[in-house]
Amino acid sequence: MKREWIEEAVEIFYEDEEIAEEIDEKALLFIEEKLPAFAEKLPESLRESDFFEIINILRDKLIEGEINRVKNILEGKMGVVTVTFEYGSKGLEFAKELAKLCGYDVLYKEILIQTAKRLNLPTDKLEELDDFNYLAAKLSLVDFLRFSKKFLDFSILKGKSEEEREVTFEAFKEMLVKVVMNMAFSNNVILVGHGACAILAEYPNTVHIKIEAPMDYRAKLCAERLGISIEEAAKRVEQIDERELKFYKDIAGVDIRKIDLFHTKFNSAKLSPATAAKVAYELVKKIAND
Repeated sequence: MKREWIEEAVEIFYEDEEIAEEIDEKALLFIEEKLPAFAEKLPESLRESDFFEIINILRDKLIEGEINRVKNILEGKMGVVTVTFEYGSKGLEFAKELAKLCGYDVLYKEILIQTAKRLNLPTDKLEELDDFNYLAAKLSLVDFLRFSKKFLDFSILKGKSEEEREVTFEAFKEMLVKVVMNMAFSNNVILVGHGACAILAEYPNTVHIKIEAPMDYRAKLCAERLGISIEEAAKRVEQIDERELKFYKDIAGVDIRKIDLFHTKFNSAKLSPATAAKVAYELVKKIAND
């Protein structure tokens, strides 16, 4: 981390009149003292624009009066959980149950919606999709951007504007990484899917959890939720599994099937989301809040 970035960040906090209205000199000195150590924990690959976007997040929290939250972030008390799940394994239900126990916010659709907004892509259709159709929509968008140099006419996200939006897969990938990182620095969040476990693999005080289940269990749930046959559901689950595997390789170069990325995995055919969340909560308290 370049020293001049840190020095400029300190100046931002000291010279901002809105911040001065919310915090005193003692709090500013605390920020100046803790900022270098905080910056050292950030990934070495972090770009200058990304660093100052994080600084702006901290600035906004200070202006909103969340001084203690900023102090926790600077001291490495990140309070971040990533939940990765197989299609049809009740992973989002688990994340919501864990959020109740932790008092964290769950961010799932919001990750892709924020990414699309930053790329000036329409998001109305994404916001309307339910949990089961959303994942397929996300992967359809990724496939489209992977093979197309321009975003022209994509049925799921098509907007009213006829203007061509030049968005490559590389631009999408870069923005997704930035959004996930920024959401992590919001603190006290559960980030679901979208490569978050790989993007935040090196971040301190972050717990990575995966929810899995046997194929027959997932196919049955998918059939019930979508009103299709077990056979058709099984094919859909297999197709989405393959596309998710490719998504994680393309976004972060990792094999999502390996245990290396995670602190623990849960089999939702054996444990309900609520029960698994109670077990996970103890892990989160130990790792994220130490």
